[in-house]
Amino acid sequence: MKIKYRGTITIMKRVIIEQSQQIVKQAQREGNKQMSRFCAFEIRNLDRLHDLLYSPLMDKFMVTVTSTGNLGCIWIFTALMLLISNPDHQIGYTMLIALLLGIAVGNLLIKNTVKRSRPFFHKNYKLLIKQPWDYSFPSGHTLASFSAATVLFYMNPWMGFVAYIYAAIIALSRLYLRVHFFTDVFFSMLLGIGLGVFSVYIYTNNILGIAEFLRYLRWNY
Repeated sequence: MKIKYRGTITIMKRVIIEQSQQIVKQAQREGNKQMSRFCAFEIRNLDRLHDLLYSPLMDKFMVTVTSTGNLGCIWIFTALMLLISNPDHQIGYTMLIALLLGIAVGNLLIKNTVKRSRPFFHKNYKLLIKQPWDYSFPSGHTLASFSAATVLFYMNPWMGFVAYIYAAIIALSRLYLRVHFFTDVFFSMLLGIGLGVFSVYIYTNNILGIAEFLRYLRWNY
C-alpha cells in the first residue's frame, strides 16, 4: 500500500509540474502575442507620422537635425561655449553632468538591460542615415537633448525655451527617420527632464564634492 501511495504521489507531482510548465509556456506565448501587437501598433504610427510629414526637403532637414544630436555633439559644444564665455557660471558644468548621467543611465544601463530592437528590425525600412549599432530603448539623442535643455531652462528660461524646441525637433527626427519607436522617445523625454533636474541638484548642493572638484580642475588646469 505504501509503495502504491508513494507512486501515486510521484505521478501527481509530475502532472502538476507538467501543467505548471504548460501554463508558463502559454503565458509566454500570450505575452509575445501582445508584444507583437504593440510593436505592430507602434510601427503603424511611425509610418503614419512619416507619411504625414514626408517630402524630399523634410528628408534632408531631418537628417541634418539628427546628425547634430549624434553623441550629444550640439549640447557638448553648447556647454563648452558657455564655459569659455563665463567660466564662473555653473550652467556649463551642470550640462556636462547631465550628459554624463544620460550616458550612464540611458545608454549603458537601460539600453543593455531592456535590449529592444529598433523599428527597422521589424520592418524593412530604407534608412536615410547609417544604421545605428545599439539598442532602441531609450533614445540617446532625445535623452541628451532634453537633459541639456532642462539645465538650460533652469538657469536661463529664455535659452531653455529655445533649447526645448530644438530638443523636440531632434526627438521628432528620430521618429521621422524610423530609428526609434514613440515609446522610446517619450520615455527619453521624461528621463532627460528628470536627469536635468537631478544634475542641477547635484551641482548646486555640491553632492559628492562634484562642484568643488570641477572648480579645482578649472583653476589648476
